[in-house]
Amino acid sequence: MKKLMRRLILLLIVFGLFFLGYYIYAVSPKAYEFNEQRYTSSLISSKLNGFKIAFISDINLTDQDSLERFQDVIKELNENPFDMVIFGGDLYDKEVFSADKVSETLKNIQCQYGKLAVLGEQDEASALEVTQILNNGGFEVLSNESRPIYYKETNFTLVAYDSTYDFSTLKKDDDKLTLGISHQPDTFTQAQGHVDLQLSGHSHGGSVYFPYLGPLLSIEGAQTYNHGTYEEKGSTLIVSNGLTGPSSFPYKILCPNQVNLIILTSKSNDTTQAQ
Repeated sequence: MKKLMRRLILLLIVFGLFFLGYYIYAVSPKAYEFNEQRYTSSLISSKLNGFKIAFISDINLTDQDSLERFQDVIKELNENPFDMVIFGGDLYDKEVFSADKVSETLKNIQCQYGKLAVLGEQDEASALEVTQILNNGGFEVLSNESRPIYYKETNFTLVAYDSTYDFSTLKKDDDKLTLGISHQPDTFTQAQGHVDLQLSGHSHGGSVYFPYLGPLLSIEGAQTYNHGTYEEKGSTLIVSNGLTGPSSFPYKILCPNQVNLIILTSKSNDTTQAQ
């Protein structure tokens, strides 16, 4: 009986390792999820309450198969009502291809209150072409600049920046939300205290992430902040796992590919719901 139990346990371990290996190498590169998260603040008025932002980062297109996958993601995204879409950078993994098809895919994203984007480091080599593709897809590409976003007789400030941005030039309204967009999450070191909420990608969630220990390997621009949500100096940072890992290592462990859906919630409304 003991020999039988040991063999069963060994068989379960072997089966578990086989399944884990299959998932990591065959499933995790293409799998994705929609991750809904509330951001609650007293700076969010009742008129802005429930405003939903779809945040997509690190699409990393490589070939026609990856483009078809992205088209499927957009179809599913459009089934979830949202008000604004923000692209967090890295449209292509390397070389640009099928520009018209990619623009048409981006154009199919349906929202009423703006399609905004920043570029990532993978976009820099073909920045003009990638910007044009995003523009043709209905996205406005921002770089180290801010602007008001109007919604139902209220507004909030959106500011896009990289590590070179001078936050002393940002005129923050202490009574209204300031939303920051930056491809690399480590810009939060400079942004905290100047923005209320920052959305970033770049890190792929750490690719191989261990709770309480962090990522197996951290990359430049995501050495300090690389996974999940952080709160410092009255500011919040949400780091997306990204929609696709880089072609050099597309595999994911405990940080699945994702589209983030951030719901702005007024503090009074959140308290009422809790009661």
